[in-house]
Amino acid sequence: MEKRYDYQKIKKAVETEVRRVCFLDTNQCGSSVWKFHILSVVKHSLVLGKKLEADLETLELAALLHDYASVLDKNFIKNHHIHGARLAGEMLEKMSYPVNKTEKIQACIYAHRGSVSVERKTIEEKILASADAMAHITEFVDMMFLTFGIRGEKTVSGAIWLKEKLERSWKKVIPEGREMIYDEYKTVLRFLDSAIMK
Repeated sequence: MEKRYDYQKIKKAVETEVRRVCFLDTNQCGSSVWKFHILSVVKHSLVLGKKLEADLETLELAALLHDYASVLDKNFIKNHHIHGARLAGEMLEKMSYPVNKTEKIQACIYAHRGSVSVERKTIEEKILASADAMAHITEFVDMMFLTFGIRGEKTVSGAIWLKEKLERSWKKVIPEGREMIYDEYKTVLRFLDSAIMK
């Protein structure tokens, strides 16, 4: 028989830990990643999850943890999907979260990146990848901070880099997600094109 667990307590502990590392001085992504990326991915994941009748518990924890590795250690950024899945497993095991549920979360984290070719098998894996990409578009101001503040890009080269990133992100979004953010996507592309054309 499966051991009972207190989901709200586990979610709160995960939220607290992810938020803590987002505000560390060693976080290369900047503390805004908590408010403008992690929480946005959670929001998009849950909206899509409700619409598509997916496992909301898996989605919520996977969304909270999907970039944990890259925020925790700059050496993990390149392969943060791999390290993130591992770290999520270690964290959830310590909280006595069910192994089968942990494995679903790890699979979502492993498959969330757009720049890595990984087959997304479950609806939850597809939703998390979409929600991550959607946040790149809906949180455009924070993406500009990443481009020009953290990466230090110049105006035109930064606009080109960001446009290419958002186009890759758009390709990762499932149709239901595209429908939700179509107008925002077209608006940010027009904005970037105006900078590139000058």
